[in-house]
Amino acid sequence: MKQVQITKKTPLLGPDGSVLVPGYCKTNLFEYDRAAIRANPTRIKEWDFYQISDSRYTLQMVFADISLGGMGNFTLFDRKTGERFEQLSVSPLTFGRLGLEPNTEEDHSLSKKGRGFSMGLVKRGRKRWLTYEGRIRGSAANAHIELIEAPGHESLVMAVPFDTPGYFYYNQKMNCLPAKGVVTIGGRHIVFSPDDAFCVLDWGRGVWPYRGSWYWGNGSTWFDGRLFGFEIGWGFGDMSAATENMLFYDGRAHKIGAVFLQKDADDWMKPWVFSSDDGRFSFTMTPAYDNFTSSRVGPVGNVCHQVFGDWCGAAVLDDGTVLRVEKMLAFCEFSDNRW
Repeated sequence: MKQVQITKKTPLLGPDGSVLVPGYCKTNLFEYDRAAIRANPTRIKEWDFYQISDSRYTLQMVFADISLGGMGNFTLFDRKTGERFEQLSVSPLTFGRLGLEPNTEEDHSLSKKGRGFSMGLVKRGRKRWLTYEGRIRGSAANAHIELIEAPGHESLVMAVPFDTPGYFYYNQKMNCLPAKGVVTIGGRHIVFSPDDAFCVLDWGRGVWPYRGSWYWGNGSTWFDGRLFGFEIGWGFGDMSAATENMLFYDGRAHKIGAVFLQKDADDWMKPWVFSSDDGRFSFTMTPAYDNFTSSRVGPVGNVCHQVFGDWCGAAVLDDGTVLRVEKMLAFCEFSDNRW
């Protein structure tokens, strides 16, 4: 499979609102203009999803504007006990008024406020700060997290069309962001350390079909003192121009081919076995926790099995170097979406 790499600034959308040049890049070279979208404005979706995990806890903070509504969502869950802490603030009929930025690599800030709820994001240079102030389950809650990008940090940026003209999936996955900070909820005091806490940023803009499903897997860790991570995904849109699969090592991105999965169709907690058509990604995940969520109400909503576990296997870099990885914390999810 020949993959199309974008190497210069390129408008994301053509005159009809469809992806002009499907493909990928390692830093964001696509130029996104919401005004260039030609689809029904109620179908436009924009989101910034930050997920931080260490050996026990996962923190998710989401800023999203899906046109019919805007939201800020704070979720912390304990993968050892299953305990969850969540807070959500929703504003109706936002249609882009939340002001999510057209390029996450540029300096920017975001905020979402509601009754007893305040979330924020500030990006300056190679640092990002996430904050939360509010109440959860009647207790005071706050979070202050710092993320640091390595110099020249590379990521995966995708421009993917759908069969419907004017529909597209524009996405950036940014791995290997060590995280440090504190989350306090009532008497619970959780410290994230860059020794074992990492963030993945799932940043996206798009117009999707009403119904779709996908697999998405991601993880980051330290490997011999250097940052290693991977991003895999398939099933969402026409990825004939490029796969959504990439390795990251010491700040550099290494593109790989199509990834395939073998798993028990009826049991999410049995081993998942991954392989790639180019032989550069071969891993087995032993599941430990299924972060199952469902927002499905009638014909609308999302159902997702986000399964975390220990990953063991091998990854091959562009120069042929083989990294043999043992017990890396990572996840893979299956998501069925209808909205």
